[in-house]
Amino acid sequence: MSITAKELAALAGVSRGTVDRALKGRSGISPVTKQRILSLAKQYDYHPNIIGKALVDSGKTVTIPVLINSVGNPFFSDVKKGLYAAQKEFARYGIRLALTEFKGYAPARLLALLNALPKDTRYLIVAPICDAAVEQKLQQLVQNGVSVVMLTSRLESIRNAMYVGCDYLKSGRVAGRLVGLLSGGRANLFVVTGSVQHKGHAQRVDGIKSVLEKDYPGIRLLGVSENLDDDELAYKAMKTALRRYPEIDFVYITAGGVNGTLRALGEQKRQIRVCTFDETPVARKALLSGQISATICQQPYEQGYRAVKAVFEKAVGQQPFGKDIYTELSIKVDQSL
Repeated sequence: MSITAKELAALAGVSRGTVDRALKGRSGISPVTKQRILSLAKQYDYHPNIIGKALVDSGKTVTIPVLINSVGNPFFSDVKKGLYAAQKEFARYGIRLALTEFKGYAPARLLALLNALPKDTRYLIVAPICDAAVEQKLQQLVQNGVSVVMLTSRLESIRNAMYVGCDYLKSGRVAGRLVGLLSGGRANLFVVTGSVQHKGHAQRVDGIKSVLEKDYPGIRLLGVSENLDDDELAYKAMKTALRRYPEIDFVYITAGGVNGTLRALGEQKRQIRVCTFDETPVARKALLSGQISATICQQPYEQGYRAVKAVFEKAVGQQPFGKDIYTELSIKVDQSL
């Protein structure tokens, strides 16, 4: 894939205007700089975006509906920052986001939003829910010519769509390894997850189980609870788990509800090791205070930004969707902050 004029300018260490002057043979640029820009343009297969320029000149707008279940889930704060950063960058091409946020994992809510999309919708960014009716609707939209980017959750049944987000199964395996290393291979583990309606959450649990079964026979997985990424539900679910399994000495929170889970654990008179996912404000504070030992991060800002960029490249650059984008995983501890 060829680079953009902005990327060419960055490589050459000059402004976009200087790149434009070099490519169009205008004055006001030194021969050395001009030659450097032209050489880089050839090396990186730069081609002017004629379609994008036409769209800029026409003043037309490309509206992209974005449907995400971000209400009450701090993980999406950085996702939204990435979304809006991309919107700002591509605004001159008429790119505009129409963001709709909702709470939880009720399929009926997302299905209603999908059914209410404008008839002229050509592009869609969505955090999908694992549900037969939702999957059928998304596939129908794709078949009707809508370019769909799935954000934060990958539904394999949706063909000819693109995914931007975490490799959840891999992240679960990383979490399993982290439990093994931090516990010395012996622990009574309880896993807290978001919802089985989120395929990625289920994959994280599967990833943890696969590593424990293979490498850590001394770690007992006592149980798994859902909290729908809701702190009050998380608090109640953790209290219930502690009553049922008083031997719990390690808790892994694979999604949201971190604050509620920590509140329940804080009421115990003994130390229970905790690990989480994502670098939310709650997780950062808990890392620094010692309430959690480590957290696995998945670049949420990058996910939001690259989802919009993928649509931009298809809508403006007339480039087909590329391969799914899996963002980098990293482990953070208190000394990382």
